[in-house]
Amino acid sequence: MASEDQTPETPRGKMDRRKRSSASNATAYVLLTIGAVVAINLISTRLFGRLDLTENHVYTLSPASKEIVRSLPDYLTVKAYISKDLPPELANVSRYLRDMLDDYHTYSKGKLRFESFDPASDKKIEDDAAACKVQKVQIQVMREQKFEVGTYYLGLCFQYQGTDEAIPEIAQTEGIEYEISSLIKRMTQKKHKIAFTTGHGEQDLSQGFTLIKHFVEQEFDSTTVNPSTTPIADDVDALVVGGPKQPFADKGRHEIDAFLMKGHGAIFLVDGMVLSSPRAQGGMPPQLAQMKTGQSNQVGLNELLEKYGFKIGDDFVFDKLNVPGAVEVGGRKMLKNLPEFVGVKTDSTDKEMSVLTGVNVVVFPFASSVQLVGPLADGKPPAGSTARLWTLAHSSPDAWKQTGFFAFTPMAPVEEPKEHGTYGLAYAYQGPLKSAFAPPGPAPGMSMPDPQNTPPSESRKPVRMVVVGDSDFASDEYLQLSRYIPFYQGGAQMLFNAISWTMEDEALTPVRSKTVSARPIEIASDGTVTAVKLVNIAGAPALFIGFGLLRWRVRRSRRQGQKL
Repeated sequence: MASEDQTPETPRGKMDRRKRSSASNATAYVLLTIGAVVAINLISTRLFGRLDLTENHVYTLSPASKEIVRSLPDYLTVKAYISKDLPPELANVSRYLRDMLDDYHTYSKGKLRFESFDPASDKKIEDDAAACKVQKVQIQVMREQKFEVGTYYLGLCFQYQGTDEAIPEIAQTEGIEYEISSLIKRMTQKKHKIAFTTGHGEQDLSQGFTLIKHFVEQEFDSTTVNPSTTPIADDVDALVVGGPKQPFADKGRHEIDAFLMKGHGAIFLVDGMVLSSPRAQGGMPPQLAQMKTGQSNQVGLNELLEKYGFKIGDDFVFDKLNVPGAVEVGGRKMLKNLPEFVGVKTDSTDKEMSVLTGVNVVVFPFASSVQLVGPLADGKPPAGSTARLWTLAHSSPDAWKQTGFFAFTPMAPVEEPKEHGTYGLAYAYQGPLKSAFAPPGPAPGMSMPDPQNTPPSESRKPVRMVVVGDSDFASDEYLQLSRYIPFYQGGAQMLFNAISWTMEDEALTPVRSKTVSARPIEIASDGTVTAVKLVNIAGAPALFIGFGLLRWRVRRSRRQGQKL
């Protein structure tokens, strides 16, 4: 019989058959893996993505940057001038820059093209870099156990419709995306215009706010106007009233109101009280020479703001929650914690309010209170209204108001009253706005006025407005302190964000705040410190050893279970 003719398979034959089966399975597995890798590479040439686990997504483009290059109306060429022999300090910046330019190219759908050149390899390339104002970066590097100053190229040249712009030198990764996106936006899109009022002792980009001038003009056009003598031009999108010290004429108030009724935005930085120094006289004691007095600052804007729902207090707000501020003692500048320097921890959790994006702390020196009155007296817009109101900053519950005459001497203690409370310092409003100047009715026996010549009684569209009871929080005087106390930067950032918000052009606001944030481990006790150290030192090796022992036991049990 056939079954009797078959010889039983020997153990060696069984082993050979198993080896052939394992070899064929391994070959098939390798071929399938290679095929999968090839397929993934083919798909990745058409699809693009990146996993960024950093808190602020610093290694991927923000939605605003993607939209800017995605909507390019014409081709944009970027020439990257990068030296090949960059030191380690700049090599990481170079890799980050190349990756970012790759992303811009991908999201632009080919409209942004970039090339990389080494100016040291060709004199013509070096001349082209100089023509586009790309400069060499000077950096101190250590070579052969000594420090030397090396010069390298690491800059970008942008060419669009016959116009050249440059980022002359790049020395760090922080802020690169904002610089590139704002420059592309400036070259390819029409810029909005911001106007600063003058003629009443205000601060503007030429005095008082000069340290933020470069950043403002990087995104927007700027101008000045005296509304008390000159109409506000139609091409102005938003207005900044930066701390006036003299009264506005009635014509100036009407001009501002008419500007708002057109639906434009405005920022009011108004001091309810201001400090002034007495005239120095011979033989004056040192204590009196450094003394300053507070006095009311009547500029006539409350007559306008109260109709909109805000009133600037004729006071200073002092707070136990304060920060170091600059004072003059004995002819020298010193830092001293005083209740006059109110420190406010901001809340930027509302995604619809971009004024506080990237702002953690704002310092308000000698600020005045902002009270909600009129249509906002209840602390919110009228019922049924589409308007919104945000509290940007307020004091702590341990604050108090200083009204009337006030003599400020840095070394003298401030007399603290019994009454304390929380006082508003800054608000933002968005919604319809009624005119502060109601159209006059017809005189007896007269016909109705011509509607074409009558100013509107309500804004044509929702208005964006920011009101702050202080003009110093973003001024040069206090922004200079950020070199020693970083949180003084918050005021300038807040003002810049407010300008973007009032013009409804805040697309790049979140890009400005993209930085690598430190994430320190919060330790509650000494025991926790010891536990964390042990886990870091012995934990990883122990896990590796445990995995090896487990793997060894599994393989041993498999061998013992095999039968020939």
